[in-house]
Amino acid sequence: MDLDQLRTAIALVRHRTVNRTAAALSLAPSSVSDRIRRLEADLGASLFTRDRSGMRPTAAARAYLASAGAALEALDVAAERLHAAPGLTVGAQASIADALLPVVLDDLRRARPDLNVQLRPDPDRIWLLAALDHGEIDVAVLLDVGEHVGDLGFAHPAAAIEYLDVREVPMTVVVPPDHPLLGRAVTMQEIQQTGGLIGRESRCSFWMATKRWLGPDTDLTAVGGLAQVREWVATGRGIALLPTFTVHADLGSRRLAQLDVPPATSPTETHLARRPQGRERPTSAALRPHAGMNPNQHSCR
Repeated sequence: MDLDQLRTAIALVRHRTVNRTAAALSLAPSSVSDRIRRLEADLGASLFTRDRSGMRPTAAARAYLASAGAALEALDVAAERLHAAPGLTVGAQASIADALLPVVLDDLRRARPDLNVQLRPDPDRIWLLAALDHGEIDVAVLLDVGEHVGDLGFAHPAAAIEYLDVREVPMTVVVPPDHPLLGRAVTMQEIQQTGGLIGRESRCSFWMATKRWLGPDTDLTAVGGLAQVREWVATGRGIALLPTFTVHADLGSRRLAQLDVPPATSPTETHLARRPQGRERPTSAALRPHAGMNPNQHSCR
């Protein structure tokens, strides 16, 4: 079947006369009539009745052309998607979506400006890894450390995961601006003995980073989200180890102060995780090492 003929018949129902249809389609009236005749011949059925007032669709033709119009619309949408820019769905831990994810995406857009990127931030890291394994997202941006996804303290994923080290995430020990440990170098033992160490909650990346840095026996008090942690520190209720990007504004306004402490032995890193190449979508290949990214790539479980 000639789709132009079908589109002409649908247009004739809409515009009601051959002349108006011809004008709308930039055709001669005789071309419109010819297309309708050929379509009826192909279908083996009359679609229009003809009289002095023009051409009118039969009841059966109206039903047929309505269904055909919906099918043509679906074909048009499919064609648009076929020629659209390749898509990449990026999942990310909600805690880093606002501050760190834009930097990662800037690197990605410089390497692949043709990509149409969609974001799926979620607070549940377990969901992100499951969505990655099931193909619901192409890549996941995670906070982690070490040689394997999960070494920060999370459960290791059951399925094989490849990841790129994107960049380190600097950590800062923050205290209220009148804290007695300010103004000199502070030892790890002093931090451990200070008491009043606070964090978000045990499933939080920043909580796990604190435990990894100070030791698993370190006592931490969970106080809620990042805003609550910063508020507790600012009002003298404790001290906290947090990513510098989360306290930069408070340090600048002197609402919080930074202790002079030894750096964490294993800096927290932003990982760009994906399925192994044999299972990835074509657009996931965009995440191979490129300008602005650390070329270290790992394959692990």
